[in-house]
Parts: sequence; C-alpha cells; structure tokens
Amino acid sequence: MIALLLSVLLAPSHAEDAVTGSEVVVVDDRSAEATDAQTTSAAVTVIEVDESLPASSDVSTVVDSASGTTVQRLGGLGDWSGVSIRGSTLRQVQVVLDGIPLNPDGASAVNLSELPLFAFERVEIFRGNAPPELAASPIGGVVHLRTGEGRRGTNAAVSHGSLDTSRLTAMTRHSQDMGKTPVDVLAVADLFATEGDFSYYDDNGTKYNLIDDRRTTRQNNDKRQLNTHLRLRLGPRDTRFTLLQAYLSRGEGLPGHANNPTEKVSLQTARSLTAASMDLQRGQSRVEARTWMLLRSDTYDDREGEVGTGNQHNEDQFGSGGGLVHWQRLFGSQVIGGLTLSMRQDRFITTDLLSEETSNSARRLAFTPAVDADIRLWSDRITISPVLQAQVLDNRALGKVPFSNTPIAPEANDTLFAPTPRLGLLLRPIDAVALKANGGTYVRPPDFTELFGDRGAIIGNTDLKPERGTQWDVGARAVAPKAWRVQGSVELGHFWNSVEDLIIMVQNSQRTSVPINLDKGWIQGFEAAMTLQAPFLEAQSNLTRNTSVNLSTERQFANNQLPRLPTWELYQRTALVWQDWLRMGHTWSFTDGNYWDRTNYYLATPRAFHGAFLRLTPGGAWPSIELDALNLTDRIVEIVPRNPLDPSDDARVVQPTTDFVGYPLPGRTVLVTLRWER
Repeated sequence: MIALLLSVLLAPSHAEDAVTGSEVVVVDDRSAEATDAQTTSAAVTVIEVDESLPASSDVSTVVDSASGTTVQRLGGLGDWSGVSIRGSTLRQVQVVLDGIPLNPDGASAVNLSELPLFAFERVEIFRGNAPPELAASPIGGVVHLRTGEGRRGTNAAVSHGSLDTSRLTAMTRHSQDMGKTPVDVLAVADLFATEGDFSYYDDNGTKYNLIDDRRTTRQNNDKRQLNTHLRLRLGPRDTRFTLLQAYLSRGEGLPGHANNPTEKVSLQTARSLTAASMDLQRGQSRVEARTWMLLRSDTYDDREGEVGTGNQHNEDQFGSGGGLVHWQRLFGSQVIGGLTLSMRQDRFITTDLLSEETSNSARRLAFTPAVDADIRLWSDRITISPVLQAQVLDNRALGKVPFSNTPIAPEANDTLFAPTPRLGLLLRPIDAVALKANGGTYVRPPDFTELFGDRGAIIGNTDLKPERGTQWDVGARAVAPKAWRVQGSVELGHFWNSVEDLIIMVQNSQRTSVPINLDKGWIQGFEAAMTLQAPFLEAQSNLTRNTSVNLSTERQFANNQLPRLPTWELYQRTALVWQDWLRMGHTWSFTDGNYWDRTNYYLATPRAFHGAFLRLTPGGAWPSIELDALNLTDRIVEIVPRNPLDPSDDARVVQPTTDFVGYPLPGRTVLVTLRWER
C-alpha cells in the first residue's frame, strides 16, 4: 500500500522532465535538516546539543532555556519534569523523537527526565504553528528531539557527585560504504542513578507554627534509568532508509508531598520505540514515509496505601502504532505544495495486580490529513504558508469504562472531526531580518486516563469535551551577517492564546480527582531572546512575560490568574572561552511567584537559582574534566508573607523552596564529569 502510494506521488511529469532531465532538485528537507528560525514563519527556538552546554544539562534544562517555556519539576536531577509552552498544560505539549510522537494528541504529559539529552544533536521548540509533516496540532506546541547527522567517532562521559548521583554515557557513530550503498550507524547508551536524598526545609504543614519546623532529608527518592538508542541508515540522501530503536528502563521511588512523605511507593517504567522511515527524492518531488510502534508499561506500587487513596498495585500498558506519508512537490519556481496523511491506533489496558483483574482493551483510531503550501514571492522575501489540516478520531472501539457497564463513548461522541487550519507569514526585507506572523486553531481530545481514570487517585469522566484553542503571534528576528566576527541573534515576539473546555483535575472530599471542563481562559505574553558568539564570549538570554485570565463563570474562579503560570521568567547563560582548552560559565534563572490553584489562594514564592561550570580540555589522549554546581547559593527557603490575601497582615514566615504544588527543590548539587573523544 505504502509502496503504491510512493510510486504515484513520485511519478514525474513529462513537462518537468524535459526541463530538468535527470537532475535532482532538493525541494525542502525540513524533516532531515535543522530548522532555520530565520527562514520559517513559525516561532521556534533551535538549541544545538554541543560542547557549549554544561555536562549537568538534561532535556528539561535545555527546554527551559528557551523563551516561552515553563518547566515544572518534582525535585532535582533525574526527578520528574514536564514542560508548559506559553501557558499551556503539560499534556498540551507534544514531544516528538525524530518525527515520532511520544504522546500523540496529548496522550500524557511526557517526563523529560526519561530522555537522554546527549543522544540528540539538537532540540527544536515550536511555540506555535508546528510543521505540517508532523501531522500534529497541539495547543501548546512541539518539542522535537533530533538525532541529526552528527559527528563521526566515539565518545564517552562519566559523572559523579552529590546525592550519590552518577551518569555514564557512551556514543559511537560510524559510516562506510557497503558496495555502492552508504551505511551509517549511531549507537547510544545512557545509564543514570541517584539516591536523591537531599536536605530540605519542612514546615510540617503548619506555616503559622515555627516550633515544629525542621530540616529533614528527602526519602524514597532514588532513581535508576537506562536508555539505549540505535539508528541504522542505508543509502544516499535522495534514497535513504532509516531504522530506529529506542529503549527505556526506569525504576524510581515516589517520595510524595513534602508534608506527607512516603517510604515504599514506587514506579517501574519500560518504553520501547521502533520506527522505520524512507526518504525519496525524484526530480521536483520528495516523499518521506515512516511507520512506528510505541509500547509503554507503567507499574505503580503502593501496596501500603501511603498516598491516601487505598492500597494499589496497578500496571498500565499503552501502545501506539501508525504510519505517515508526507509528500512535497515544487510547482514552478514559487510554490512548494505538500500533502500529509497520517493514521494510527492507540491502545490502553490497565491491570489491578492485587486482584489480577484486567480491563477490556480500549482502542482509539486517529486519522490526520493535511494540505500545505509555501508560496514564495518577491524573490523569496515573502513566504505565505497556509495549512489545511483536520483531526479525525474514531472512539467507537474505546469499549467500556473498566470494571463498569457504562459505555466510554456515548453515541453523540463516538467520532470527532476537528478542522485545525493555520496560516504563517514571513517577510524578509533583508537576509538578516525576519518578520513573522502566525495564527491557527488547535485541539486536544481527552486522553485515556481522563476518560478511564486509574482505579485510584483519578476517576474517569465520560462526558469530557475536547480542549480547543486559538492562537496567534507576531514577531521579529535579526541575525548578525555571517561576515561579522561576532555572531548572534535578537528575537522579539507577542502571542495570544485562548482555550475553551480546558480539562483540569478537581479533588473531592475523598481525596480523589475527577477531570472536568472549564469554560474558557486566555493568555497573552511577550517574549525576548538573544544569543551572542564572540571569540572569547558566549551568551544566551531570554525573557517571558505572561498575563492570564480565567474566564470561568464561577464566581470564585472568574478573572483569576491561571494556576502554575508565572508572570515573569528569565534565563541567562554566559561562558568565557579560551581556545579549545578552557570553558567557564555561569547560569541564572528566575521564576516569578505563581498560584497553585484556581482560587488563587496559595501563591508560590519567586525563586532564583545560580549555577556555575568549569571545563578543562588538555587535548591529545587526555579526557576533559568539568566541574558543575547547581543551585550554587544553596537556596532552599524563602521568606514570604504569612497571609498574601490580607494586605493588613505584614507578618513573614519561612517557607521551603518548592515547585509544582509543594515538591521541594534540592540545595547545592555538585557534579564532576570526565569526557573522552576519539
């Protein structure tokens, strides 16, 4: 079927053959090459994974360094972390690995700490108007992890430091010809472990009583994780086959809230991603076809009932398999047309390991067609990029709510057809300046957990509506001419988002949560970013200002600020470089105070963290050595108003530095890293 479709799409027109003969014309290689933020209308940040990053970096810190992003953490290195883009929820951001969705249609909030940063060549953060070849229309944007082309050779790194934290990474990439066929092999292994037993300030949940405050140690916070990536490529660029296998094994303790810690609760995770793709280019046409199978298993063990929702020992299995074909063709000299067809099936099964009872397999079919074009005018100075896309979901195979006779998909909701058109505009009056504008509509259907629940802390809701969003942004970007000795870029942007039927979790008196739809909310903001590369100095800076309003009709929530969305966020990384043997730098991040809930009662304190790193590279056969310090000032407490809702109460109390509704953040963390390269 795919072969037949490829043969039809690649069939050359005789008129064009007469002009081009056998010449191969590259139409567009967005799928294989790095996205150029200067030549696309999309608001995108591209971060190279190279020697400029400290050895302590992970995917979450890299994503957090981009403007418009907010990373929410449950602790320090290796702990759970998820990303919000432009005020989105964590599920509204789609994370993609070489074009393969890890959470299709927002099926879950991706844990960024599960992903090995140095297995990738670059990270692309689309804050809106994602490329049509991804067949995605997430409300929050896309984080695209690319293995890329990479540098051939072998390198390894070993780190050890505070909290018994260790990491071992090995990577090799080799290319050779087998006969007339180029062969490229990339293999990566990443092993991470930490006890996570950092010290934190505990107010015992009684902020008005200082007598019972103490400094205690985080328990049950250990992590063990193994990642492997293997990629095989065969053939030249115009006829290339790629096979990818990525595997994750992770075991961790779940320490719980700072005021209600656990001792034995654990989570075991296994994930396997297998994908195959084919890139073909013939004359004026190019086709990329890929197929994948994603399998994930999460085993949650709380047989002691420490969390407070009863004894639980559950295994959730999620599977997603599908295929995608993306075709492009050059029409004349000014129009590149594209067609994308994607189809997949998602499956979910949950098993109660205490009773050995397994739910019926729930399945959902998804189909995404898209037609796009790049219309280039004024000698490519103007690009108009319309996309006509739709999401089609067939819920009739969802079956029934586990352990119930209630249908999960009522007749009125058994199918979903959601058009998600969007438009991008790019104006480049000169090569160094790009003016951008984007607008579109987006959708996220309720996921399996929101529909089914988990037989414990979450109760499913069959009446949920899909989240729908409208977004537009404008921006300007300028880069230094390549002839200049000092390179860099400056980018400014403004965005506006509106979301209807936002799905949130509401906790009841039994301390279980039920997902419900909110009326509406809107967010607008301003983004600024700057990069600088000089002979002895490198710098990256970004700033984001958010304004949000809850448009709920309920009086206690109306006109409140949306939860977990700080008004101000700033990031700065500066490095001094001396040739190839010395690199030293400083990082600084600031997150403004933000509310934990819709009532805007509890306001988390603003927090600022400093970091530093020093790397020496002797050269030759000697390894480089790097010293990294996170939270350099060991900041674990904040002095805050006792009652922020009462302006007449000027008393202050001590509060632990936390993130994501009460999970404490660690103090100073030091790592030493040795790196070898061949």
